[in-house]
Amino acid sequence: MRTRRQLAVFVGGGFGAGARAVVASLVPGTLWATFGVNIVGAYALGYLLPRLRLAGRSRVISVPLLGVGFLGAFTTFSTFAVQLWHMPFLLSITYAAATVASGVAAGAVGLRRGRGR
Repeated sequence: MRTRRQLAVFVGGGFGAGARAVVASLVPGTLWATFGVNIVGAYALGYLLPRLRLAGRSRVISVPLLGVGFLGAFTTFSTFAVQLWHMPFLLSITYAAATVASGVAAGAVGLRRGRGR
């Protein structure tokens, strides 16, 4: 069972990284692409986890495949951190605050919708 979960994370991660690469190629400027994938990923994870729990699938392959693998690779903290490092100070503070606030809000909305409220 452990090997199946590891394989699920590996496969999901491959698709998530590919999806992020597609978004980065479609959205001009990596800043907006990074911001977009992180916010969409926060919403999707907030929505997905309660839906899988309600369906009784939280302990099988779905969470490692979709939550850890796909959304873990689709979102990117490392790119976000590197972008902050190379920005002027005030812009980096603004970008960080906007990303964190939007991510928390998107996750909360996704969680609420995932629970069916």
